[in-house]
Formats: sequence, structure tokens, C-alpha cells
Amino acid sequence: MKLGFIGFGEAASAIASGLRQAAAIDMAAYDAAPAESWKPRAKELGVSCKASVADVAVECDVIFSLVTAQAALQVAEQAAPHLREGALYADFNSCSPAVKRAVGDVIARHRPSAQFAAVAVMSAVKPHGHRVPMVVDGNGAHTFLATFAPYGCRIEVLDGEVGGAALLKMCRSAVLKGLEALFLEALLAAEKMGLADRVLDSLDASFPDHHLRDLALYLVGRNLEHAERRAHELGEVVETLRSISVKPLVAEGGYRRLTRAADVRATLGERPDGVGAWLRALARAEAAPEKANGVAASERSRDA
Repeated sequence: MKLGFIGFGEAASAIASGLRQAAAIDMAAYDAAPAESWKPRAKELGVSCKASVADVAVECDVIFSLVTAQAALQVAEQAAPHLREGALYADFNSCSPAVKRAVGDVIARHRPSAQFAAVAVMSAVKPHGHRVPMVVDGNGAHTFLATFAPYGCRIEVLDGEVGGAALLKMCRSAVLKGLEALFLEALLAAEKMGLADRVLDSLDASFPDHHLRDLALYLVGRNLEHAERRAHELGEVVETLRSISVKPLVAEGGYRRLTRAADVRATLGERPDGVGAWLRALARAEAAPEKANGVAASERSRDA
């Protein structure tokens, strides 16, 4: 088996690293990002670097797509005409059920002999690597399980039409990304008065068995690292809820907060040094919202 990665960011490299330790698997990768951001890491793991999506599809028996929600369908369309007969295409992206089904349709249309696995990653990848919990559906779900469970992958197959696993992931994200947005908003407001630590102390006092301070700092820290991606994921939650006739009253507000944070992050020249600096940067942006140029347009786009 030769395994190909389309997208070789944090999650893909963590999975590749775990699989490399578990077995001598031949691996290849392509990423549209600048070469210096991913090729050194790939070469260190013994992953051959390819020049295009097509190059990966042509050479590999199994394809892992780990890009972004908004790029998932476009990448599938680029890869599908070049897939090998009988290939397995696994989409790991945090997409709505509708997007997962559209990806599966693209694969089936271009390469009827290929199998499709719609993978929902149910935890942050980095601590777990290839052992991160996954729920999978699609006509290739059982093949995915049979192929990667022997390497220690934690896979649950969800039988039924494509979309169930994605819905499960989206509902999980509605809670976790919603909490992230809520903590961001409360703590940046508190930071304006120098009271963020007092708020965190109060949360821990209210829930002494649950360490909400640690959870808040973890989620705000993740937002600092991946602001744009996490905003897009909550946007996928909004669309998912609408598609099943659930009004996203809470999720949409969270999406707007994460989008504002992503826009602020994009305007900063240097990465803030830690959660406290990030909250102060957000608080400054709230005082001068016109500097977060993309916010109003992003909110109008979601309302349309």
C-alpha cells in the first residue's frame, strides 16, 4: 500500500508520524502552502513530496484529504480523475454532511471503482497522532477500518448513508467551538478592565470539580493557533444546522465571534505571545473595530 496525503499541515504530519512509527508504510504528500512550511517536515518523516494533487492521486492506493472545509470539494475534484482503479479516498475535513456527500459523489462519478470514506475526527489530532478517535461512514468505511485498525488507529464505522459521521462531528463542534467563542468574548471583555484572571478564578469556584480555567485557556490558545480554521468549522456547523431545519441561533453568534477573532489575527504582523497577549489584541480591536476589515463583510456573507 502507498498512502498519499493531500494537505500536510499539523494534523496530517501527526498522523503520518504515528503511522511511520507503527509500520513501514510508503507515503507521499502534496500541500499548496509554501514549500518551506511543510516539505522539511515531510522529508524528516520519510514522506516523498509531490508537485500536485494529481501526482499524489496517480501514485497512491489510499488518499487522505486533510485540507480545509472550504477546499475539500475542490481538492476532490482535482484528485478524482487521477485516482487508481479501486483506490480508497478518505476525506478527513471538518465539513457539513452535504459537503461530505458532494465529495463522495465526485469520487463516484470520476472513478466508479474507487471507494469513499467520510472520516469525522473526534478529537484534536496532535496529542493522539494516528490513534485519534475517528468515526467513518461511506462505502469505503469498512475498507478503511480493515486497512488502518491493524496499525493502532481507533476507528468506529457508522453504517448508513454518508453524512451521519459528519453530523456527529458538527454537533460536537457546535459545543466546543461555541465554548471557544463564549470564552473569547467574556475574557476579552474582562481583559479591558484587567479582570480576566478574576473571571477565571470565579469560574473555577463555581465549578470546582471541572477546572474551567484550564478549559478556557486551552480553547483560547487553540484559537490563537488556528483562528481562521476554527471559524470556518463553526461556519460549517451553522450550515449543517440550517440544512436539517434547526435555527443556528447560538452557533451563528459563535461563528461571528470566531470570524472577528480570525480577522483580527490576520491583521497582526506578529503572533501574540500567549493567551494574555491575544486577549489584549482582541480587546484593542474591539475599541477600533474598523481595523478588522473583513468582519462586516464576513457577517453580511453569513446572513445572506
